[in-house]
Amino acid sequence: MTNTIKKSSVTRQLILDAAAKKLSQHGYHGTYLKDIAESINMQAGSLYYHFNSKEALVQEVLNKSVHLIRDIVEYEVEQLAKAPSFPDLLRAAIRGHLIAILRHSDYTLASIRNYGQVPETVHNAAQPDRDADENFWRDLFEQAEKDGVIRTGVDKHLLRLAIFGSMNWASIWYVDSGASVEAIAQSQADLFLNGCYVDGEHGAV
Repeated sequence: MTNTIKKSSVTRQLILDAAAKKLSQHGYHGTYLKDIAESINMQAGSLYYHFNSKEALVQEVLNKSVHLIRDIVEYEVEQLAKAPSFPDLLRAAIRGHLIAILRHSDYTLASIRNYGQVPETVHNAAQPDRDADENFWRDLFEQAEKDGVIRTGVDKHLLRLAIFGSMNWASIWYVDSGASVEAIAQSQADLFLNGCYVDGEHGAV
């Protein structure tokens, strides 16, 4: 029984990996169960032993993507000393998000590319996990504002969206950039923390 369960778990993971790759390449509407099955030498009908529908399979891919990102961000933050500063927290969170985006690209690209394509039922089912991830960033900026380390009046919603957009877009140009994940994380954190303008050098803008 144990070997059967283990084999089923391995097969399920193979299906998820194959689905994530197809979704990242072709999108929800261009991805078919028969193509996923063929890519791992499986009969299309056998997929239904593990997932009862395309929607259920896509749902798990999206959930896994969000969990990967959240788990790696949490790990990077946990490596910091007690009572870390906001800059250290931001750098660690950006580094964790980028590690997930760039080292698990099939899953994260599948999520980024397909979130607006999936049926409403899949979208709604995935939302609680996505909200939990976004709440970490909301809390981070709320606390930073309370502590007086970011300017009062900064639109924290737009700031969060800008950071997410910058991090997620890195998946497109990362390979050609020649930069390491650490270098990209440091650069992005520094830009959001300090900008690129030399204060006072040319007067107020």
